[in-house]
Amino acid sequence: MAKTAGEPGGLAVKKSICWWCKGRCAVNVYLDQDRLVKVAPDPEAQEGARGSGCRGMRYKNAAAWFYSKHRLNYPLKRAGRRGENKWERIPWEQALDEIARRLAQLREEHGAETLVAVSGDSWTHDEYKTRFLNLFGTPNIIGPGPICMGPRSLVCEAVMGWYTQFMVRPQSRCIVSLGCDISIGRPGTYLTLLEAQSKGAKLITIDPRRTETTARSDIWLQLRPGTDAALLLAMINHIIAKGLYDKDFVEKWCYGFEALSNRVAAYTPEKAAEICALPADQIKTAAEVYATNRPGIFVEGMGVEQQSNAAQIIHARAILAALTGNIDVAGGEELPGPHAHIVTDRQVELLTALTPEQRVKQVAYDKYKLHSWPGQELLLKHIGERAGEKGGVHWYTGQANQPSVYRAILSGEPYPIKAMIASAGNPMVSHANTGLVYNALKKLDLFVVHDLIMTPSSQLADYVLPATSWLERPQLWSYMGYTDALAACQAAVPAQTGRYDRRHDFDLWRGLGIRLGQKEKWPWKTLEESYGQRVKGLDLSFDELAAKGSFKDIAPSYKKYEKQGFATPTGKVELYSTIFEKLGCDPLPYYSPPPTERDPELSREYPLMLINGSRVRTYMHTLWREVDAVRAKHPDPTVQIHPDTARDLAIDDGDWVWIETRMGRIRQRCRYFTGIKPNVVHADGQWWYPELPGEEPFLYGVWLSNANVILDDNPDMCNEITGSWSLRHGRCKVYK
Repeated sequence: MAKTAGEPGGLAVKKSICWWCKGRCAVNVYLDQDRLVKVAPDPEAQEGARGSGCRGMRYKNAAAWFYSKHRLNYPLKRAGRRGENKWERIPWEQALDEIARRLAQLREEHGAETLVAVSGDSWTHDEYKTRFLNLFGTPNIIGPGPICMGPRSLVCEAVMGWYTQFMVRPQSRCIVSLGCDISIGRPGTYLTLLEAQSKGAKLITIDPRRTETTARSDIWLQLRPGTDAALLLAMINHIIAKGLYDKDFVEKWCYGFEALSNRVAAYTPEKAAEICALPADQIKTAAEVYATNRPGIFVEGMGVEQQSNAAQIIHARAILAALTGNIDVAGGEELPGPHAHIVTDRQVELLTALTPEQRVKQVAYDKYKLHSWPGQELLLKHIGERAGEKGGVHWYTGQANQPSVYRAILSGEPYPIKAMIASAGNPMVSHANTGLVYNALKKLDLFVVHDLIMTPSSQLADYVLPATSWLERPQLWSYMGYTDALAACQAAVPAQTGRYDRRHDFDLWRGLGIRLGQKEKWPWKTLEESYGQRVKGLDLSFDELAAKGSFKDIAPSYKKYEKQGFATPTGKVELYSTIFEKLGCDPLPYYSPPPTERDPELSREYPLMLINGSRVRTYMHTLWREVDAVRAKHPDPTVQIHPDTARDLAIDDGDWVWIETRMGRIRQRCRYFTGIKPNVVHADGQWWYPELPGEEPFLYGVWLSNANVILDDNPDMCNEITGSWSLRHGRCKVYK
């Protein structure tokens, strides 16, 4: 730890990795004695660790966030009725004893599958959570995987044999932003994108809204929400028709080209133009620019994953990469593979501890099979032939279907689900169909929350456990196991036992595991000891690795398929997916209208298309609204409406309006926005009011403005392959 010059008394500085968003930016943490003063970007960070997607907003308010009155400091046990906001402070050991004892009772009465775990944002060590669950015997874990990176990782693993790394390089010649505002959602990537653009790279953006990324684009395809699959299939059609594909790569390394050609014959640019509300010539131009500027790369985001066609869209984008020979080349869709010298997240999970008999008990096991155990077993088999037990992206995949789990809690079918532990998850705010979630949580016999602050979900818990932030714990990050690069650091802010007793989730899961008969499977007493064992294969210790921050000891290599093929059943990129076929799904991508667009009566009653939840620079999912200085930058939930539409509805800029669907209504403040089509509105997502009372009926205002209150998660509308539920193409009406 060094002293900085030029400041009174000098401040101590520690290098760390910021986990306040997905960027994982390298930072310096400044301390006065042991007290956090500020966080700032590390000017010495190497490529891939740079960036500040929040433009310093969170850094400038680091101390206010860390010492906020909303932070949880000690374990709490419910002392009144659920939702009454009455609590008793108890020691950690008592909390773990009581929770473990109740879990043991429920397992004895109903089987291990009676427990569900909730994942959330990736600021936790979920590989240890999954280890505990596999040893406990439950296959039921839910969270944002199916509407976040889960579809991308799973579809790419099925089609290419690995999860592609959306790392734009300076040598990238074409970047396609698909359902993602890279400037906010991929901050480090955005900096490299700007560098690539300065060297002549083309940027194509597919987005129904104007963003900072669209403003920098050579081509902006402002399509009708929910029609991305039709657009990409038309691009495939045009590239094949014009002979713009890489014939050598397709002949040697692609499976199913003829079947693909037959499928896309119906998706002409003219047909897609009708579906997507785009000019056909613009679709053709985009296809030609992408095909003729190589290497090219797609960077997609949750605008894709949160659609009913999620798997088909990602399959189509993978096909475009294959047709143009952009796979496993520098500046294209790199396939790095797992780190060869460490114990990966996937290995920590102990997948084999979960027996076949328990796997088939996973809720919705026989549906959405790629994202549940049937698909996992197929992927593990074929990827294991290349990567061994290290292979595959961990815990975001292999989940139970979240909408089906909540319905199972309420119905008791196919079996009783009585317990839930939510770690880094705030289901009352972040899960669709809030009313259903509420009723399910209230029915549980045991609900435990491990989080940073009190939330609407915490108020319904039996136990609320205080979590450490990234500032207070060591970190080892291998990008969920899909890359051979590492990032590591020690805890930046020393534990202050006299002020609070927060613990990270390793302590939670190990503590419960020890009490539930798993002692021999937890050979490490601390997270630091575990990390030390996991990096033993390197030529440096964890302390030495942490001192480096970001680290890459394996020279990049490309076109590895020329020696070993692809980790798929055919050894090729599967344009026609044999894994999808084995799972009983369509092996080729297709476009199907969003469920909300198939009902003419619904469209008449609710004439506007509703999209929601794009990231704002101010917040990260459900966090940061509790910090006054940050809240002041975006104080109210806002719905973007085209001025012409708003005036027709007698709504002025700044008016509070109702947004109503068949599920109910919420209120947000109107913001005139010309960067959206007149028949589309965009609402803020995951909104709650930490300043309002926590007890029922308020629950911090969770019912007032949260878009999830009015969004349906009907399992019948989930994607057939990945189980993704629709958040990006609803129907609504808006009025004062």
